[in-house]
Amino acid sequence: MANLIETNKIDGFSVYGVQMVDYTLEGVAGKDFGTAVALACFASSAAIEAEATAFADILRARQQKLSELADAKVSVGNFIAKLPTEDPESDDTVSWWLQFTDGETMERKAWANTMRTVMPRYGLSCPIRSETVMFGDVVEYVRRDDLENARANVDYAMDMEDNDMQQDMITMQGLIGKRDNSFSAAAKIIKKVGGTADSMLRSIGQ
Repeated sequence: MANLIETNKIDGFSVYGVQMVDYTLEGVAGKDFGTAVALACFASSAAIEAEATAFADILRARQQKLSELADAKVSVGNFIAKLPTEDPESDDTVSWWLQFTDGETMERKAWANTMRTVMPRYGLSCPIRSETVMFGDVVEYVRRDDLENARANVDYAMDMEDNDMQQDMITMQGLIGKRDNSFSAAAKIIKKVGGTADSMLRSIGQ
């Protein structure tokens, strides 16, 4: 708000020894106090609106992150559901052949692709291992221990992001309240200044 509002002395004009002034608003001279205060309120509202817009962008980014992490969590959970249930071992695996195109294989490839693309974006990982077997065929697989660790890490990341999002939403609500109050204050000032001017004119006419 530098140079938005400037105070100017009115030469030779004082009331009971108090120097009278007017204001230059955004380069336009001769404005009264009410207009200056109203402009300050509107400028404050605009600044708060800009900050609220930035917070809205942050909230959208957090929502996207939570959505993508939820997709990764589903993929991890889908793999875990395919693990053997009897006598579970940390090195139990779920595997698929790269060259196969049947429905189950394509489904597992899709889960693996979600984990590969989403989790590193947010500093997470779940190793997807591969092994070349006879005739150059390649099998990929995931281990139980890696999947369990990945699920715990995704859950933690989602909890942290959700907590941060809740705090940002509180801040956003506060900014909206401040913006609305600034607009309301400006409207009241303009109304009051207008009422004062009307009263003065009526007094002069009497």
